[in-house]
Amino acid sequence: MGLPDNFLNAVRKGMVLNLPVVTSVVAYGFVCGVLSRKVEMTVWQVAALSGLMYSGTAQLLIAGLWTTDVGIAAALVSVLAISLRYVLIAATCAPLLKPFPIPARYLMVSLVADENWGVAMAHRDKDTIGGALLLGGGLTLWVGWMISTLSGWYFGAIINDPAQFGLDFDFTAVFLSLVIIMARDSKNRPLITIACAAIAALLAHRFLGGSWPIISAGVAGASAAALTYSDTETSP
Repeated sequence: MGLPDNFLNAVRKGMVLNLPVVTSVVAYGFVCGVLSRKVEMTVWQVAALSGLMYSGTAQLLIAGLWTTDVGIAAALVSVLAISLRYVLIAATCAPLLKPFPIPARYLMVSLVADENWGVAMAHRDKDTIGGALLLGGGLTLWVGWMISTLSGWYFGAIINDPAQFGLDFDFTAVFLSLVIIMARDSKNRPLITIACAAIAALLAHRFLGGSWPIISAGVAGASAAALTYSDTETSP
């Protein structure tokens, strides 16, 4: 199985489509770098986490636990819990990856983030090779993430409080923009899914805390989407 003929065009399209969200990714990547400098991570540690872990939520969690008495095992469990949503995200990506050979699939899924996944899913009915959209978006976000976290680490020596520049809200803003993009899908308005996920997150935040709001929202949203799914939504 080879790559589709329009593979490179779709990769470029994925890069372009993700340019609006990469600005927000860069902003909270900068915040992540600043916080990493505050907890005395080295620039090499930040580079390794950014390049290999490639997860803003997980890196922010690691930065928060860096100077605490939490052991490595507890930190790994926390990162696993906060990253469980990627099991659901990867499952939804499976149909997009079918046209590609297995090595390409692994590369594409390794670069999946919340942002390029949201963009690719919003355009899944408009492009038959959504996996290439994932790849293009993932490459754009990865480069932006690397540059921003390392820049944040460098400037962390002179920035005392990222909140004074409004950067602490950026992480929330980018996810709100993804919700709006998907909610405006003319063929599938997932308002029930969004409502179920939001209610689950609020209840988990109130009664459980920790990483449970993210996990609960993911499970509730996926369940609602599965229960309300109809084959007619994907018909031409």
